[in-house]
Amino acid sequence: MAEQFILIIEDDPTWQDIFSEIVGDAGFKPRVAATYREALTALTAHKYALAIVDMSLSELYYNDRDGLKVLKKIAALSETLPTIVVTGYATVELAIETLVELNAVNFFRKEDFDRRKFAHTVKKEAVVKKQVVWQNAHIPASFLQKVEPEVVGKLSERELEVLYLLSQGQTNKQIAAELTVSVNTIKKHTQSIFTKFNVNSRAAAVALALGQEKKRVLNVER
Repeated sequence: MAEQFILIIEDDPTWQDIFSEIVGDAGFKPRVAATYREALTALTAHKYALAIVDMSLSELYYNDRDGLKVLKKIAALSETLPTIVVTGYATVELAIETLVELNAVNFFRKEDFDRRKFAHTVKKEAVVKKQVVWQNAHIPASFLQKVEPEVVGKLSERELEVLYLLSQGQTNKQIAAELTVSVNTIKKHTQSIFTKFNVNSRAAAVALALGQEKKRVLNVER
């Protein structure tokens, strides 16, 4: 899987470190911009799973609203970029403008910052770009978009084919016919999937792959 970036637009070094640590713990790579100009450059240089925007990008001037200008630029992008707004100078009017008019996904005040809630929001709202570097006649793109990123990284292409056909309720015999291999080969691939996922049933494997149950640690080396 290619690295997934989250853009942090924040001028305060302490908060830069806090947000970067949370982003890293969530499995993303942080990119930091401290000014409006740096933010515009960063937005044109990469695609991001999420943006974290501080409303004021100046420690000296609390009325600074460069972050608001950044939000307007993000709202005008051709591709939707989920955005979390943070500020030390929150007002009801500001929250309404960012959440409703500029489509921010959440609004956090620094004075009562809840790290756990913020981390949960990052994981929930980040749009992971799954990179599919091969075309496969047996696996619809719509299925791959639903599969958890860890799954794509852990399974071989053939195992992904088997996983998709398992999700369709096909038997070993039907899968073998679809992939033009023996039933024993399908059994081996299925067992390999079970081992990597630490499950013992088809339903559990599919549920884990699609994020429908609590994730388990997939620590088997490829």
